[in-house]
Amino acid sequence: MGGIGVIHNPFAKGNLKRPWIVQKLQELVTDIGELWETRNIAELPKVAEDFLRHKLEILAINGGDGTLHLVLSAFIKVYGDQPLPKVISLRGGTMNTMTNSLKIKGRTLSILKQAVEKYRQAEPMRELKQNLLKINDNYGFMGGGGMVANFLDEYYSVPHPTPWHALKLVARATASGLAGTEYARKLFRATPMRVTVDGRKLDPEEFTGFLGCTIEEVGLHFRPTFRANDQPNHFHFIATTIKPIWMAPRIPVFWFNRDWVHPKVQHSGVTKGVLVEPIKPFRWTMDGEMYTADLPLHLSVGPTVSVLAP
Repeated sequence: MGGIGVIHNPFAKGNLKRPWIVQKLQELVTDIGELWETRNIAELPKVAEDFLRHKLEILAINGGDGTLHLVLSAFIKVYGDQPLPKVISLRGGTMNTMTNSLKIKGRTLSILKQAVEKYRQAEPMRELKQNLLKINDNYGFMGGGGMVANFLDEYYSVPHPTPWHALKLVARATASGLAGTEYARKLFRATPMRVTVDGRKLDPEEFTGFLGCTIEEVGLHFRPTFRANDQPNHFHFIATTIKPIWMAPRIPVFWFNRDWVHPKVQHSGVTKGVLVEPIKPFRWTMDGEMYTADLPLHLSVGPTVSVLAP
């Protein structure tokens, strides 16, 4: 049958500011597809089943990084071995890291409008092949724990977080790290866990942070995982026990394609598989969604999705 299906997350922080946008999205796809306004995760498998039954070709997701992760995870489980629809991110979040990393710009309505017009006229769209990161039964583009999750907890602690707020947190953490004050110590507190990279167990049994990505940019133009696409079926993984006073002067490295070299960086480079075993439960994140790990986390490369840039 074909067509474009839109999944709209009304609770994505960008969409909360513009509740009227769902009607505009509906009008754009009225004669060429369908729109679903999902209000909880439990609705997503049924939406994926509808997509599969109607053979919709394009999945347009209006939300941020977390919405992409939740939708793709649900679709992969429903679709199984069948090809996934091509994906368009409508950038409805406050930080749209995946699309920024792939250099995809634009505003929600203009992105969908261009996609609909090109689909109607059978015009080709720019298509990018992007590997997903798999963590247990979850799929997304980046996942981490320790200081990665701690930073996001701070970021989400205000009612309306923005990229400017994130930049201020980085500046505050840097100043605190150089001064040796409590704020940086809180963000960089050690987390008890065991980490095994490609079958090799790293020596420490507590880490200040770990990060795995299949995309090169993680926000604010930081590119700590710039080797994410160096080898097929591999992703860039970092595990470290670095302290804030050593970390702060090295933050500028993340804006350039340079390896993070330090004795307290136990691993930074491409890998095929990682096992993270919690000694105590800890907070971790996938694409901005927050979770608690009390069972081992298995990180590997998931399916490849076709991301469209109208």
